[in-house]
Amino acid sequence: MNRHALSLRKLAALSSLAAAVAFPVYLFAQEAESSGDEDTGTDTTLVARPSVEAPRAVSSLLLGIAKAGSGYVAVGQRGGVLLSEDGKAWKQVPTPADATLVRVRFLDDTHGWAVGYDGTILATEDAGKTWTLAQFDASWGKPYFDILFFDTSNGLVAGGNGALKRTADGGKTWETIESSVFEDQPNLYNLVTLGDGSLLLTGERGFLARSVDRGSTWTQLKSPYTGSYFGTVPDGANGAVMFGLRGNAFHAADLSKAAVLTEADLAALRELAANPEASGSLANPISEVAGWTRLASEDTESLFGGSVSDDGQVLLFGANGRVMKADFAAGALNRIVLPTNINMNMGLAAAGGLIVVGTSGVQALPVPN
Repeated sequence: MNRHALSLRKLAALSSLAAAVAFPVYLFAQEAESSGDEDTGTDTTLVARPSVEAPRAVSSLLLGIAKAGSGYVAVGQRGGVLLSEDGKAWKQVPTPADATLVRVRFLDDTHGWAVGYDGTILATEDAGKTWTLAQFDASWGKPYFDILFFDTSNGLVAGGNGALKRTADGGKTWETIESSVFEDQPNLYNLVTLGDGSLLLTGERGFLARSVDRGSTWTQLKSPYTGSYFGTVPDGANGAVMFGLRGNAFHAADLSKAAVLTEADLAALRELAANPEASGSLANPISEVAGWTRLASEDTESLFGGSVSDDGQVLLFGANGRVMKADFAAGALNRIVLPTNINMNMGLAAAGGLIVVGTSGVQALPVPN
């Protein structure tokens, strides 16, 4: 790692603190759990333990939710997986690992994957009723934040410290994708397929990268924001909405026209990272970048998850009961006021309302007219 990359890692104390305050703090806290190795802080003797049935699983910490066929699957702490047919009545199912699960995704009605801490990857072939352990890597000890499969064999997984891996055998084995764009080791939070089939990868410190070959190679994009992006929602043929810290959200109508991060741009970012005074308070984290529009909002609650409703509305979910609806024509985010202040990590529009997961578990909420 060169000196510039080391300078960026010195900035991690600032960016990680900001991220920990916003992007579910309970995730980052788990990285600091005590272990049996006093030299490295990592217990390499850990093995996966089955999850334990929790009487209050429905109201426990949940981090992800996805549609699975006609039902829903939610995931969260201690390997918790909950199933529901209607989004109202939920039941817990056993899993082979009790590590906190961050994200769940489905390729089709039955094939799905969940990822989380200690390099955990779980797989299901029956819409979440049963799960197998595809990977558990306590010696690495870092989280995977997202997973994306193109078919039942080929997929990608993204995680902490710039980790991006691919599989060609359904998740039995994984190969690290090497690229200079990951040199500064940002946490990679979200990986999505855009309407044109290209991929967009987002993460901390304004990290944006695009791939047009299913992740084999990556081009880093110039970002309009130097704070963390916690999620992305595809829009149209090849557009996207990114969102994250302090309620910041940005829309690009066509990612193929987005400005590429040049060597000069990267050098400037690294120079800023090496200046604690500037990076701490004096530099504006938001800038004008060709191809991007900031979605204006007076709200500063961080946004953690997003989805698209049946009528095509982009909805973003965040801290203290925040649900924001994107208005691209006006270039703004409009708050949907709900009778709750719960912290939401993800949500879906369903059954005339919303199903949200967060620090209060899973809840079905009506949407005001």
